[in-house]
Amino acid sequence: MREITVTTVQMKPELGNVGNNLVKMSDYISDIVRDQKVDLIVFPELAISGYELGMQFTELAQRVPGAAVNLLAQRAADAGVYLAFGMPTKEKVESILYNSAVLLGPSGDLLGVYHKVHLRGEERMAFREGFKMSTFDTGEIGKIGMMIGWDLAFPEVARAMTLEGADLLCCLGSWEQQYIDEWRIYVRARAYENAIFFAAANRIGEDVTLRFGGESLIVGPRGKVYATLSVEVDMLREMQREQEALIKELEQVQSLRAEEFKQSKALQEALRAAQTAALEAAKKIEELEKAAQKVAEPAAIATNGAEKAPESDVQASAPSAAEPAADAKPEATFKPIDLPPLSDAPPDLRVRRPELPKPAEPREGYCVARIDLDEVRRYREEFQTLQARHPIAYRIIAKRY
Repeated sequence: MREITVTTVQMKPELGNVGNNLVKMSDYISDIVRDQKVDLIVFPELAISGYELGMQFTELAQRVPGAAVNLLAQRAADAGVYLAFGMPTKEKVESILYNSAVLLGPSGDLLGVYHKVHLRGEERMAFREGFKMSTFDTGEIGKIGMMIGWDLAFPEVARAMTLEGADLLCCLGSWEQQYIDEWRIYVRARAYENAIFFAAANRIGEDVTLRFGGESLIVGPRGKVYATLSVEVDMLREMQREQEALIKELEQVQSLRAEEFKQSKALQEALRAAQTAALEAAKKIEELEKAAQKVAEPAAIATNGAEKAPESDVQASAPSAAEPAADAKPEATFKPIDLPPLSDAPPDLRVRRPELPKPAEPREGYCVARIDLDEVRRYREEFQTLQARHPIAYRIIAKRY
C-alpha cells in the first residue's frame, strides 16, 4: 500500500497583496500539519496574488525561484510537506509572464513548474500560454500532474498526464461561483475517466467583477468523493430531491381528489334533476286530485237531494268520519331532501413548494483525505480504463488538432 494524506486549501487571496497572502498561506500550513501528518498541500490558482489584476501582473510576477518561492520552500521544509500553489511567474525576459503552478518538496527543493495552457478571457492580455503537460516524480508520493483552472475543462490535459504515468492529479482553480456545478462535474469526470486520484483546490471570495465558488474536493479513481468543503450544498440538494419526490406524491393525490370531485358533482346534479322531476310529478298529481274533487262534488249533491229522508238529513249534513272532507288536501306523496350546495370549483389542493434555505457562502478552510495510490493500478486493471484504448482509431483526432 502507498497511502498518503492530501489536503486541499480553500482560501480568499487578497487582491494584489502578496505579503498578506504569503502570511495566510504560511498560517494554513502551520495549522494543517499541527492537526495531522500530511504529505501534500494544494493551494488555489494565483494564490499569492489574486486573479483580476490585469496588467498589474507585470509588477507582481516573480521568477522561480524567487522571494515568494523561497519563503514557501522554507515553510515546506519546516513542515516536511510537499506544496503545490499558484502564482504569476516571469522568465528572464521581463515581458513574458505565465500563470503558473509550482511544486515544492518536503526539503524545500523545487520539483517543477507548470504553465497554464488554456488561458481564458483577460488572462490572455497578461499571460503567455504554456505548451507542456508534464508530470513530476516525487519518489515518495508518486508522480504528480498539475493543471490550472480552465485546463480542467479539456479532457486531453488529464489524459496526457495520465499517460505520462501520473498517480495523482492536482487542479489549482479560480472557478467562478455561477459555474460551480461544472467544476464538480469536471473534477469527478477527470478522475473517473482516467482512474486516478484528483485533488482540486478552488478559491473563494470576490476580486473586481468575479465571484469564486470554492467547493474544493478530493476524488478517487471511481469518482468517489473522499473529502469536500461543500457539505452544506450537498445536504440542501438532498433535501430538495426529497421535497420534489414528496410534492410529486401530493400532486398525484390532488389529481385523484379532483377526479373524485368531478364524479361527486355529476352524481349530485343527477340527484337534483331526479328530485326536481319528482316535485313536478307530485304537483301534477295534486292538481289532478283537485280536479277530480271538483267533478265529484255536484254529483254527490244531486244524489243526496233526490234521496232525502228525515233521518238521512242529519247523516247527510255531517260527513262521515271515515271519509275525508271534500276540501281536505291530499297528503304529500314526495318530500324533497336537502342537498348541500354545489361548488363550481374543486377544493384547492395545490401544493405550495417550500423555499429551501439558501446555501451558506463558501467558507475558507481545508479538507483532508487519506488515499491509497495502489488503487489507481488496481482499478485500471479491473476496468481496463487505459488498456482498452485504440490509438490507431484516435489518429483522426490528432489530424484534427
